[in-house]
Amino acid sequence: MKFFKLLYKVFFVGSAVLHQKFFIKRHLIPQLKPFFENSDHTLTATDYKKITRYYGLIVPAILGELICFLRKEKMTFEERKYSTYQCSLTGLVDDFFDIQEYTLDEVRQMVSFEKPPINSSEKLSEFLHRESVHFYNTREGYLKSLDDVLCVQEDSRQQFHQGVLNKEQLLDLTIRKGGESFLYFIRLYLKKVTPQDDDFFYLLGGITQFSNDIFDLYEDLQENVDTLLTTSTSIKEVKNLYYSLIRQLFEKSTDTSFQKIGSFLEFYSIGVFNRCVICLDQYESLQKSSPSGIFQPKLYSRSDLICDMEKPSNLIRSFTIDIKKEINYSSISSK
Repeated sequence: MKFFKLLYKVFFVGSAVLHQKFFIKRHLIPQLKPFFENSDHTLTATDYKKITRYYGLIVPAILGELICFLRKEKMTFEERKYSTYQCSLTGLVDDFFDIQEYTLDEVRQMVSFEKPPINSSEKLSEFLHRESVHFYNTREGYLKSLDDVLCVQEDSRQQFHQGVLNKEQLLDLTIRKGGESFLYFIRLYLKKVTPQDDDFFYLLGGITQFSNDIFDLYEDLQENVDTLLTTSTSIKEVKNLYYSLIRQLFEKSTDTSFQKIGSFLEFYSIGVFNRCVICLDQYESLQKSSPSGIFQPKLYSRSDLICDMEKPSNLIRSFTIDIKKEINYSSISSK
């Protein structure tokens, strides 16, 4: 029975990703092509990859489909279209702050259509946002969530300009970045949410940002980005923190308005939590093999820090974690 449940979860996630890939190929890419074919230096192949393989793919395919699973209604074509547009906008807005160094007021002017676009990334951003903004005006709290995301981006930039942050500051920034983004994203699919739902999704977003930092360790090191992983010397401490946050999440889940919240977390574990546990195990092995006994990520190679989830041993480990339910309310509470 456990094996068949696992197969169903894998099929659900796999089919959701394939469905979104088909949508991107048929509907999104034709819309993107004119902007990239006539682009200046502000739109690159990296931007195209981020839109089609990450922001426009993973968020609608995993988070979007699971939110629709929670609300017991399938995703409509309009929701898929406009959520893909808005998710694709995310990476471009990140670059406005981090690369093009726009001020918060300048970005606010762009999303309110007060500033005419002057380069390729601005033109694509305006197209994606203008196409979908009327749809999202029907979503309660959407515009406030969008502004909250912009504010935390500005806070992030200001804090990093001030120098190296301590662990408490890094954790706060990680949770806020992921949390505000998730409150923004869930309103792509939910017209109304309770305060308890908001609390749950805020923490889930924070943990997901933490999870991204776990998997993006090598990339963050190359870009000199400080995260909880790049600045850590003990993977055990990182693990304890990660499990503590997931434990809080399971506790918050009992207060949400969704009947299928338990199944939602099981699906999410396959896509996110299980993978991060495996990745942290890999980092812990590196630390144990180090003569100093300290985790020193800058000294490791790319192959040391890249966790290949298509590797047979990692796939088996992921399935084992799910079958044994190593990440559920009872098991996580004992860690």
